[in-house]
Amino acid sequence: MKIARCIALIAAMLSASISFAQDVVVAEIDGEAFTLADFEREYAKAVGNAEVASQDSLPEYTDFLRRYVNFLIKIKEASSAGYFDDPGIQSEINEYRTSFAKPYLIDNEIVTPLVEDLYEKRKEFVHASHIMTVIPQGASPVDTLRAWNKIIALRDSLLQGVAFGDLALRQSEDRAASSEGSRRGFRGDLGLFSGGEMIKPFEDAAYSTPIGEISDVVRSAYGYHLIKVHDREDTKPDYHVSHIMIRFLGDTPADSAGVHAKIDSLKTLIDEGASFDDLARAHSEDPNSASHGGSLQGAIRYQTPNLDKAFHDAAFTLKDIGQISDVVESQFGLHIIRLDDVDSLGTLDEMYDELARLARNLPRMQEAEKALAKSSRELYTISVDTLLLSRLLGGIQRDSVQQYLEELAAIDSVGAIPLIMLADSSYTLQQFSNFAARQTNTAGYGPTAVMQSLIYVDAFLDDKALLYRAFELENSDQEFREIMQNFKEGLTIFKIMEDSVWNASSEDTLRLLNYYNANPERYQWPDRYRLLEMSGAVDSVLIEAVDWLDQGRTWADLAEKIASDSTWSLQLDTVLVPGYTNSVYDRALNLSAGEHTEVLSARSRRLVLYMDGGEAARPKTFEEARTEVMADVQVELEQNLHRRLRLKYRVKTFPDRLATAYQY
Repeated sequence: MKIARCIALIAAMLSASISFAQDVVVAEIDGEAFTLADFEREYAKAVGNAEVASQDSLPEYTDFLRRYVNFLIKIKEASSAGYFDDPGIQSEINEYRTSFAKPYLIDNEIVTPLVEDLYEKRKEFVHASHIMTVIPQGASPVDTLRAWNKIIALRDSLLQGVAFGDLALRQSEDRAASSEGSRRGFRGDLGLFSGGEMIKPFEDAAYSTPIGEISDVVRSAYGYHLIKVHDREDTKPDYHVSHIMIRFLGDTPADSAGVHAKIDSLKTLIDEGASFDDLARAHSEDPNSASHGGSLQGAIRYQTPNLDKAFHDAAFTLKDIGQISDVVESQFGLHIIRLDDVDSLGTLDEMYDELARLARNLPRMQEAEKALAKSSRELYTISVDTLLLSRLLGGIQRDSVQQYLEELAAIDSVGAIPLIMLADSSYTLQQFSNFAARQTNTAGYGPTAVMQSLIYVDAFLDDKALLYRAFELENSDQEFREIMQNFKEGLTIFKIMEDSVWNASSEDTLRLLNYYNANPERYQWPDRYRLLEMSGAVDSVLIEAVDWLDQGRTWADLAEKIASDSTWSLQLDTVLVPGYTNSVYDRALNLSAGEHTEVLSARSRRLVLYMDGGEAARPKTFEEARTEVMADVQVELEQNLHRRLRLKYRVKTFPDRLATAYQY
């Protein structure tokens, strides 16, 4: 009972706190209340979440309230002034919706589920073998039945005790099964694999089959499979390692003894504190890693199929960064291995982008898109005027369908003919022809020109059904609705700022000039160093130019030389620097007039700097200050806009009431 009363008390307190936040008004705009609860919601969205928001200070809350109220009154002004109904703005909104809705739908319906599936599978390795019977592309029902009967017979043999590897060697139609030199697949053994490494039906079956058991028959794009799962183990992170390798170069016992003696002496030096990197550079006989201090230059994966087993096992036995292995013998020679780093397995959020890139390149992505398009088409009434296509394409060669459709669509009276209906949208022959012209030419897949055109119709319906479904997201998906609302509001505010502030400041030269003359102290050059910069791509040309100047020639002479001699590919510039800027120009500031630096590097350029004296502080001319003046005038105009709108919409704010934000 005490626990129940405590829970009830906590619930009552929480309810009271929420009610309090909803009742406290922190701003009024045209008589409408903006409450503390509204503020907390918007501020939390702006900074990430409520937990982060609760750590901020009252001055930060106050500043956000000021800026958010300015945002709200500009939205009100946009609505009042008809910006939301402006045809140009509506066109931009529709264009954004068109470009964004379909990718958003595909990300939510396909990419995110695939990523989540891959992430869960990648927590575990599966060790499995398979036997396959092939179903060729375009197989007849007879061929398919043959493959089915064979795989069923093989499964019966396995269930009667025939060894899986023996049967795979003799009967599997995966060529790797009988290829002893195959890295993966000999005797059906695929080794360890994880999510994204196999086609999805195969992968799903392997992950769902218990250890030691044989799966039911699995159909993939390649044929029928039987899968035996040997083991499962937790995923191991990728390792970064370095090694020192000494090769076996002779076959005699003396040769072998010499190799062992050399590696043992190197191991002793390492144990005594010698630099692993230096020894690798001096002695390792792996040409790909020796120059990098033995580093293999990239992670090694636990399930890498072509990694020597002895090397693999020794490397993944190491646990601590910097740990050194004992001497390891592989098929390539003798090794000493050092563990340099271990990659984190990462959370779903951390891995999302990487796994999304992987998912988009897997066949399962295209298969999922086709399935989504099919399910989308089932939501709408569809009709296609196939009789029209028959009349238009009768007698046309099937490999000329795209060109012929394009020519027809160019005829206005023909191109405007309705061809396809999807829900309440009608698509003309011209719209369809434009789409068909962009498709891969699949001539030969359809036996006639009409059948060929129907392949394009099918793709067109997939595309439009997905787009139509995506457009409906604004009615069904809260996140998408908010994204579109944010875009609309952002676009209209941009237009208001463009009309009331940016264009006003850039086009009114007299206003800019008056502001410049009224505030001369704001636009001043400080004392500056004048540097002459000579830059190019090749050090030898820079050095030759420096020597040429040292013989008494002037920069004007150098400019003339560069203009007349195409082999001197140099650029000359004057740079004015106010002082130390933590840049390459700092290297010249302690020089006397006429002195120069050595050849320096700055990004992708090579350059030499000459000290050419200084320039005293002076006022900037109007043209020199124009960009700064424009920015200052824009600030003034925006402040005036906010003052005018605050008066118009009778804005009141109560920033002191923000002191109780997030305190429940």
